[in-house]
Amino acid sequence: MVEYYDNDFSFEEHQQESEQKLKSMPSSAETNDSDIIDDDQCAELHPNMQAECWDGFHTNHSTGNFFKPRRYIMKCFPCILDHYASDDTSKQIVSSAGRKRLVLEVGCGSGSSCLPILRNCSESETTVLACDCSAVAVNVCKSVVEKSTDEVISTNFGAFVSDPSLMSDETDTSFTQDVKAAHLQLLKETSTNNVDDIGLADIVLMVFVLSAVPPKRVPRFIKQIYDATKPGGKICFRDYALFDLPMMRFKENHCVHSTCSDSDGTRPRLYARGDGTLSRFFSLDTVKDIFESAGFIMEELRYATVYNDNRKTGERLKRAFVHALFRKP
Repeated sequence: MVEYYDNDFSFEEHQQESEQKLKSMPSSAETNDSDIIDDDQCAELHPNMQAECWDGFHTNHSTGNFFKPRRYIMKCFPCILDHYASDDTSKQIVSSAGRKRLVLEVGCGSGSSCLPILRNCSESETTVLACDCSAVAVNVCKSVVEKSTDEVISTNFGAFVSDPSLMSDETDTSFTQDVKAAHLQLLKETSTNNVDDIGLADIVLMVFVLSAVPPKRVPRFIKQIYDATKPGGKICFRDYALFDLPMMRFKENHCVHSTCSDSDGTRPRLYARGDGTLSRFFSLDTVKDIFESAGFIMEELRYATVYNDNRKTGERLKRAFVHALFRKP
């Protein structure tokens, strides 16, 4: 039985404590105009360069054991197992014309999120597609799923390389075309009468992926997710919140000063790890603005606060995430 906790401590109190801690830390001079980076002019922030950075990360962690299976996903987002739209329990959002319900994970990494879904949905009529900008990640994900599930489950799964942040002149195919091609590949031996329904996801899982997208690319990224989502489909979102532990640990020289702005007018809390991958920390208002600007309707939005106990040191660590559920009208 998986226990799920997301309200271990008050986010408001944690925010106050964190702000006081940041004020007490030594800091360099204020940011100069020369420190501010235009995402489009910075090679390190181009999606292709970020894909290379993630290739390097997953090459170094090719066993897929770096991230443990996120067994809490089903508790966190019960709609993954729910066959009905929340606003109309008489209307199924799953199969139309007999096709299986489609769950799409964007930014699958090594498969730590899609694996629990496959295991829990294996008896239902559910297909799982997973994609990532990193070709190495996709190969690791495929390997992990093949080793961890039986043949029946793996036939309901497909993984492919695609990056929704790429502009139309940077790729030969759009994200929606990539999803449709991958979906058709799984359905090649299945007859279906509703071709328009192919490649449209009933559930889209976005877990710790938007934080890795260069801020200026986020509107394009979300717009392509919108286009690949079925009307009535849900977006299950979880990502790093402001004042999460890694944000508090980043050194000032790892901060990336983007020209973009968060909902409060400040620059995104964006950092570059040592391997070049990005990590952004969100407020609720920023997440709300990002998705609603693309046309999604908010159903759930809150901070999730979790204690992580370090068994070796006995230290209790505070983690803070943004939990959200959006719907395409």
